[in-house]
Amino acid sequence: MRARVALLGAVAAVGFAAPAHAYPSDVDTTFLASLQAAGITYNNADQAIVTAKMVCGYMAEGQPSPAVLDGLKARNPGLTTAHGAQFVGIAAQVYCPDQLVSNGAAGPSSQSE
Repeated sequence: MRARVALLGAVAAVGFAAPAHAYPSDVDTTFLASLQAAGITYNNADQAIVTAKMVCGYMAEGQPSPAVLDGLKARNPGLTTAHGAQFVGIAAQVYCPDQLVSNGAAGPSSQSE
């Protein structure tokens, strides 16, 4: 419960964060283009980038994806569950692909027949 409250507080602080930078990098541009392709809108590109990087930070700390998603939705009441989940997925793919967990479906089976 305490972790969830801390997560919500940190995500809420994103709205008050200073812009990360004036000119997006190629990675940031990829992220913003991916959001646009998914139909996810935002008011401030720098805040969207900061939030995405915070998502990666929470994932690196071991926060479960549902808690990260709940924090995003609490800070962005208009964000649907579907778009929130897409935001978390896009953030992870672009900024922290090492945090993505394989479910084993894509790789070869570890069991022998």
